[in-house]
Amino acid sequence: MKVTNVLIASVGGQGGLTLSRVLAIAAVIEGKSVVTGETLGMAQRFGSVVSYVRIGDEVHSPVFSLGDADVILGLELIEVLRNIHYLRSKGLVLSADELKPPVSSSLGLAKNPKRDKLMSEITSKANELDGDVIFIPARQLAVEAGSYRAMNMVILGAFNSRFKLLSDPSIQEAIMQLLPGNKGKISVRAYNSGKEFLNK
Repeated sequence: MKVTNVLIASVGGQGGLTLSRVLAIAAVIEGKSVVTGETLGMAQRFGSVVSYVRIGDEVHSPVFSLGDADVILGLELIEVLRNIHYLRSKGLVLSADELKPPVSSSLGLAKNPKRDKLMSEITSKANELDGDVIFIPARQLAVEAGSYRAMNMVILGAFNSRFKLLSDPSIQEAIMQLLPGNKGKISVRAYNSGKEFLNK
């Protein structure tokens, strides 16, 4: 099996790191080689959080180069656009349609970006690489599953539905290991919602 490079683009508090850890635990459960790495901004103040996950038969380096991501999993549109240069030719962007403007925008120090414009720019840049883009109403699906905080698991469900990189039982076990109790149950429901959305 070739190495699959996943980049997770989010802001602090959205669960990007949790998403990478669920993927890593599920890969270990299945006996696959996995390495993760993170680049953290001011995570507690909605700063950029970029996670790298590499899964395959034998993986050594935790990060990969520009143009090497098979898929970008996005929890926030600005961060997806900021990291789109990591996408490889014919890669895939799976992103929530979530917009959390940086603090500078809310303070009036920068022009507020528009959701539609961001989505259009992401699509345009991905198309230049012959890539695909799928936007997902992740917040809505997460709320329906029980908590808006489960947006990350909605994106994970959509990802695994498309890539089939890991088995559902392994991912569900990983979720319950990392998020025991009611949080885990909500997260599993959100994961299934993401899968169902992509399978419509």
